[in-house]
Amino acid sequence: MKRISILCLILTISALRLFSQDEKVTAFVAEGVKLHDKGNYSAAVKEFQKALAIDANSTLALYESANTYFAMKNYDKAIEHTDKIISLHKGNVDESYVLKGSALDLLNKPLDAIATYKQGIKDYPDDYFLYYNLALTSYNQKLIPEAEEALKKGLVLNPQHASSHLLLGYIKQEQGDRTKSLLALYNFLLLEPASQRTKVALEQLTTQMKAGVVRKDKKTTNIFMNTSVSPGDDSSSAASFRAADFSLSIMEAGKDIDKNKHKTEQELFVSSTGTFLGILGELKKDNKGFWWNYYVDFFYALDKAKHIEAFCYYITQSKDDKEINTWLKKNKSKVTAFADWYGKYDRR
Repeated sequence: MKRISILCLILTISALRLFSQDEKVTAFVAEGVKLHDKGNYSAAVKEFQKALAIDANSTLALYESANTYFAMKNYDKAIEHTDKIISLHKGNVDESYVLKGSALDLLNKPLDAIATYKQGIKDYPDDYFLYYNLALTSYNQKLIPEAEEALKKGLVLNPQHASSHLLLGYIKQEQGDRTKSLLALYNFLLLEPASQRTKVALEQLTTQMKAGVVRKDKKTTNIFMNTSVSPGDDSSSAASFRAADFSLSIMEAGKDIDKNKHKTEQELFVSSTGTFLGILGELKKDNKGFWWNYYVDFFYALDKAKHIEAFCYYITQSKDDKEINTWLKKNKSKVTAFADWYGKYDRR
């Protein structure tokens, strides 16, 4: 009985020591993070080193060290620490793959970065940020099909990741695939209607909407049809997307007719957006695939729920235009109803 009591006492003391050590590690890491956030990276590293002196395998201390070394542009040290986290495989592993890949990219080793992201995805197939980083590095290496595929997979996992929609929109714009580019840019603007990136994205969207039309004089307007076929589209999808694309040009040319002459630019934008998304919804029919099931279904549902007007004013608020600002102030109930609908929409 006495031996059992002594054993229990020893175990209790050991547990208290471990608990005390964990508290110290956490405290040093917390102080290091504060210093990092203030930009005092060297002092932050010293705090993390104190934590690692107590527990060399603390993945939290290792990761925060790696993150600070990354901020210091000491990418080799960042990789050294992330490699240890990955080998330990007990915590902070998925974000370590992201950090290591980013460091490799900045060391001008993009193919190693891609390999790192792919290994991370193999271990963590539900991490959308790994897919985004894989897409970004692949895009910068002109590996466009690989970038697009990674973005699609990441967006299925997290439809709220604005940067993925934005990059996908720009990729399709570069490919001359106007309809798909607009769908992705519309979605980006929905998620990020008033940031530094928004104005450029909105300008790209509106510029594309006006493409395909050349006004030679007051009586002559030429309309050009996009006949290109996007990789991966079957004949039915290709024809449907071309029809939607052509409808945009028809609407742009139609701005000159009498019934549209007194409409403001914003009113025409609302009208064109609603018609375009409605046409896409009607064209879907038996068409399948990512673009139809992910984007067209969503925007057609938005159109059917009669939220196009609120959507259009909401995504153009970065213009800081009097007409738009006035509408948003006077129609808060419509914006709220749209937000409620969006919050309940299940996209996965």
